[in-house]
Amino acid sequence: MFSKFIDHYALSALHKKKSSTTQFAIPVLPTEINRQDFYQPDNPSFQTEVTADYQSNTYSFTSFIATEYPNNDFIKGEMFLQNNKGVTPNIILIHGWRMNSYSKLKSIYHDKMSSLGWNLYYFPLAYHMERTPPPSLYSGEFMISANLDRTVHATKQSIVDLRTLIHWIKQTQEGPIVLVGVSLGGWIANLTATQEAEIDGVISVFYANRLSHSIWNTIPGKYIKADFLNNGIGFKELIEHWGITDPSGSLPKIKKENILLISGKHDQYISLEDADHLWQSWGKPARHVYNCGHSGIVLNKKRIAKDTITFIQEQVLKTFNKED
Repeated sequence: MFSKFIDHYALSALHKKKSSTTQFAIPVLPTEINRQDFYQPDNPSFQTEVTADYQSNTYSFTSFIATEYPNNDFIKGEMFLQNNKGVTPNIILIHGWRMNSYSKLKSIYHDKMSSLGWNLYYFPLAYHMERTPPPSLYSGEFMISANLDRTVHATKQSIVDLRTLIHWIKQTQEGPIVLVGVSLGGWIANLTATQEAEIDGVISVFYANRLSHSIWNTIPGKYIKADFLNNGIGFKELIEHWGITDPSGSLPKIKKENILLISGKHDQYISLEDADHLWQSWGKPARHVYNCGHSGIVLNKKRIAKDTITFIQEQVLKTFNKED
C-alpha cells in the first residue's frame, strides 16, 4: 500500500505537465517493418565525428537521423573518463522519460562507479534535456506521444544515436561496454541490445517493454491514451503501429548471461505483467524483483547500485576477461 501511495503521489506531480493540445497525427509508416534495416543509419559503418571535450567532460556529435528540430539532432552528453592503465569498463547510463537532468542517475551510480575507476557516459534521449524542441512544453513530450510516427522515429533516433556512441567508445577504449538504463532508458537499452552486438552487458532497471501496453494500461499514459481515443485509435491499432518498438519482439545479440533485469513488484508506471513478458521472451535472464513500486528507483538507490555493480563485476567483467 505504501509503494502504491508513493507512486500515485509521484504520478500526480508527473501529470502537472501535460500536452496542452493534441499531439495526434495521421500515421504514414507501414506496420510491417524490417527491424534490422530500420534501426540502421544510412551509413552502417557508424563513422561519425564525435568530439570529446575532456576539460568540460562532454562529448558531442550530430545524429545520423534528421528531424525538423536542429537542437534535437545535436547530441551532447556528459562523460567522466579515468586515467587507468589497461582494461576499464565503459558504462553508458540512460535516463528515464521526462528527465530534465542526469541527477537521478548520478545519485544512484556516479560516486560508486567512479570510485571503482570506471568510465561513465551519460546519454541524452531524443527530445529530452538540451534536445527538447522550442515548441515542447516539457522534456520528452515529443518522444512519447499520440503522434504515432514521431514516437517510432524518436525511438529509432535514440537507438541509432546510442549505437553511434557505442561504436565510438569501441574505437577509442579497450574495456567492455555496458548499458545501464532506468525506466524509459531501460526500454531503450533493451531495444538496443536486440540490434547491437558491440556491447558486453545490459542492466535494465524498472524498464518499460511494450510501449503500447504501458500507454494503454498504466496511469502515466492516460492523457496520451485519451488523445488516441479522441482520434479513433484503439489498442489493437496502437499495438500494430508500435510493434517495431517492442524489445520482446526480438532476441538480444549479446549473451543472455550478461543481461540483468530489475523490476518493482508494485510498479504503477510499468506493470510487472509486461516486465514478465520480456523476461520470459528472452529466455529468463538474471532478474531481481523488488518489493516496491516505481518509486523504488529513489527509495532503493543503494540496493540498485549494489546489484548493478555486483553483476558487472561478477558476470560481465569475468566473461570479458575470459574472452579477451
